[in-house]
Amino acid sequence: MEADLKEIKLNSIPTEGTKVEFDPAEILRSVEVDPYAEIDKPPTAIEIHTGGKVAPIMTLDNFTMFIGKAKSKKTFLLTVFLAVVIIGGWIWDFIKCVLPAGKNFALYFDSEQSPYDLNRVIKRALKLAGRDAVNFKAYGLRKFKPSERLALIEYAIYNTPNLGIVFIDGIRDLLSKGINDEEEATELTSKFLKWTAELNIHIVTVLHQNKTDQNARGVIGTEMLNKAETTISIKVDDHDKDTSIVSCEMSRNIGFEDFAFRINEHGMPEPCDMPENETCKPKTVNPDQVNDETHFTVLAEIFKTNPNPKYRELWQTIKVVFGTYQTRLGDNKAKDFLAYYQQQEWISKNGTGYKYERAIF
Repeated sequence: MEADLKEIKLNSIPTEGTKVEFDPAEILRSVEVDPYAEIDKPPTAIEIHTGGKVAPIMTLDNFTMFIGKAKSKKTFLLTVFLAVVIIGGWIWDFIKCVLPAGKNFALYFDSEQSPYDLNRVIKRALKLAGRDAVNFKAYGLRKFKPSERLALIEYAIYNTPNLGIVFIDGIRDLLSKGINDEEEATELTSKFLKWTAELNIHIVTVLHQNKTDQNARGVIGTEMLNKAETTISIKVDDHDKDTSIVSCEMSRNIGFEDFAFRINEHGMPEPCDMPENETCKPKTVNPDQVNDETHFTVLAEIFKTNPNPKYRELWQTIKVVFGTYQTRLGDNKAKDFLAYYQQQEWISKNGTGYKYERAIF
């Protein structure tokens, strides 16, 4: 096997120590940004239709992160997205594959499950799709070392015609030094960016959340989340352990509304109604998902009480006030809202504090 892997690495990418001749000036010319160029928006791979809006959550040239605690049914949800690609259309009446012509092939890599369990996962995807395995291939990489898994994935994606989307169940298992090695985390994230850009594909990958909070595990979690187009969380409902809640934690595009699914008596994932306890739960949103009038109302309420708040007290107040509108903001999200208001020029720095430029009270 070692000889095979050596050959794969040599055929696909330069091995360590190989001298690569390149002209920096030529490379910079090839990536120089033309401010007058008309660049088309990347094609969408998968979109979700909820709440009367279309959320293009996965586009080519980008990657998506699935995060969740152990046993939250992340792999079950992953098979739903694999199934919709196999179908090339709708599943569950609200998830749709819209991969462009010539980009409808999928690869599925698993680094954790036994051959028996992985075979069950793939059969489940085929049963959901109701189709034969004609436009995807699946690989079990459990027996290989992290570096070997990475080499095999890279070889496969560069040598698969019509590739549009790649599923990698278990990003942690691609790391030799663990989830907290900064150099390796940066290197792996850079590979994802390189692969998606050079091959014009989308990658969907999975990472566990910490046991003690909702954050993705380790330095690799931070790196990947910062670069991901969309982050989707899956969690078991607090009151109904048979139901998993799927949420759009972050997206550079329009986000989707929470939805729920459960595993039926045949061992298949199927959509279900949101548990009643979830219907009144405040929802996390991005600033551009809130209409301007709501933003203005919140800002007016904040600055009427404190016309020159400092940075910390301003984002903390944004977090509190939005909570009264049934909108849940964490600390980082509240800071994102503050930055958004500055970008919109609704607020500005005023000495050691901030000023509301639209004040009409």
